[in-house]
Amino acid sequence: MRKIILAAALLLPPFAQPQLALADPLVTETAPSAISIAKDGDNFRVTNDSRRYQTNVLASAIADNTLYYQLLEIEQHQVSTEGPQTEQAFEEATAKVTVYPLTDEGKGPVAFTIEGKADAVEAMGDFVALTRFGCCVEVPTYAVYSLETGKYLFNATGEGHWGQWATLGAHGGAEFERIIAYHAKISAADADLFGETKNGAVIITYANQTEPLQRVMLIATEEDMGMDAPLEWMPKIDLVNKDNPKGTDRIYNQQGGNAVDLFTNATVRLVLDDAKSVEIPLVADRLDIAHAKLPKGYSLVEMKR
Repeated sequence: MRKIILAAALLLPPFAQPQLALADPLVTETAPSAISIAKDGDNFRVTNDSRRYQTNVLASAIADNTLYYQLLEIEQHQVSTEGPQTEQAFEEATAKVTVYPLTDEGKGPVAFTIEGKADAVEAMGDFVALTRFGCCVEVPTYAVYSLETGKYLFNATGEGHWGQWATLGAHGGAEFERIIAYHAKISAADADLFGETKNGAVIITYANQTEPLQRVMLIATEEDMGMDAPLEWMPKIDLVNKDNPKGTDRIYNQQGGNAVDLFTNATVRLVLDDAKSVEIPLVADRLDIAHAKLPKGYSLVEMKR
């Protein structure tokens, strides 16, 4: 009967359609943007502060049959120098994301804020990504944060909407999700991510949707780094187990249980090029770097999460 009524309503002309009364707005906000342009010799110095709002629903909340809405206030700050006789040059851009819960009562108090260097900001589901594009030979890198906790999860590079990830899942909801992502040189964020670690080449992060669980750095040989080997690499990460001997970017375990029993007996494989790859066993919900297979002269070290 409901289908018949709906079909009949859709056939009515627009002026005959039933009109639903809209309630008063729960939230009314403004986010003014600003631009400032000043002379800088023969050029112009342009300061652009943009602000916008976005609503979001956590995908993990949907999976758990509870809706959790958010209101995101996104602010971006960018300065550039431009003119008729010079190529446009950008200074390091920054961004700030302020997250508010959104309920039937309206906008709640600030849940958390996320700040960082970013040329672009995009939020979707459980995550928000602060992107740094870089220039010249640099590859884009995506700093991914949890929109459930506000915690920094990882940086990702590679082919894909927000870099290239591999994921593991298991019956039981968002709590039983794992992400393996990598950040490989060369990008605009390398100095911040690798710090002063000599010959650091790749960072691999093992995380769930709310926090990083483990982070390791691949140390290459001085000879390879001296020859700018990362410029020639085409990294790709995947998962190998008895059911996926050739590798896959997604493994799902239909069984329930504890994470240490579910996320095990697999290998994280990072292919750097035709001759070099890294294989790290996944044992009891941990990357077992002590038993990893590495190119000659390479090593893995644990990092702070």
